[in-house]
Amino acid sequence: MARGIYKIINVVNNKFYVGSAVDLKRRKARHFSELRTGKHNNRHLQAAWVKYGEQAFVFVVVEELALDADLLAAENRWLKEHVGQDYCYNIGVDATAPMLGVGGESSPTWGRKRTPEELAAQNWAGRLHSDDAKKRIRAALLGKPKPAAVRAKISATLSGEGNFWYGKKRPDHGAKVSKAVEVCDATGSVTKYPSIQALREALDLKPPTVNRALKSGKPLTRGPLKGWCFKYVDAAPGPGV
Repeated sequence: MARGIYKIINVVNNKFYVGSAVDLKRRKARHFSELRTGKHNNRHLQAAWVKYGEQAFVFVVVEELALDADLLAAENRWLKEHVGQDYCYNIGVDATAPMLGVGGESSPTWGRKRTPEELAAQNWAGRLHSDDAKKRIRAALLGKPKPAAVRAKISATLSGEGNFWYGKKRPDHGAKVSKAVEVCDATGSVTKYPSIQALREALDLKPPTVNRALKSGKPLTRGPLKGWCFKYVDAAPGPGV
C-alpha cells in the first residue's frame, strides 16, 4: 500500500490537481469515480473533466513517503507552492482544512442545489436509531469519564468570570420547595419520605436514578432496588381523606 503525493494531470494543458493519500491506489479510484459521476468536490477539476474528457487525465505519483513521514505536511509544501497559480486546480491551501476560508463562488457547492435524495438523507424527522445503533452509541459513551486534566480545564473555564452568573444578581424564586415522595418496594410495602434528598440519603441512591424513576413512573430495572417504584405524594388530599 503506497502512500505519498500524487497529481491528476490534464495532458492537454498541463494543469494539475495535487493531493496526498495513505493508499494511492484507492485514492485514484475514488477521484475518478467522483469525476465520472459529476460529484467531485473540486469544481475546477470537475469542469475540466467534463470539457476534455477522461482520456485527457492521468494519475501520477510524484513523491512516495515512508510510514513515519508527515503526509499532510508534505502535501502542504506542494499546496503552498502551487495553489493560486493558473496551472493548479486546487482551491484549498491547507491539507488539514481544505475548505478553510473558501466561500462564495470559490466554494465547490456554490450554485449547486441538493437533490431530493440528499435532502431526505439529511432529514432525521420521524427516523429512529435502530436498537443496534443505540447499543453502539451507549457503548461508546459508557464508562469513559473525562481525564482529570480535562475536568480541571472545564471547571476553570466555568469558574469566576467564565460563569454565566458572575457579577450578576440571581433572581429570587422564593423559598425552596420540597416535595414528599412515596416509595413502593418489590414486596408492595410503601414508605413516605418528606423530600427527594431524604429519600436519597436513606436509600443511598444517586440523583439521576431517582429523577429518572420519578419522571418515568416505571420501576427500577436493575440494581439492589430492582422493581421499586417512586412517585410524588399529592400535595392535596383526595376525597374522603
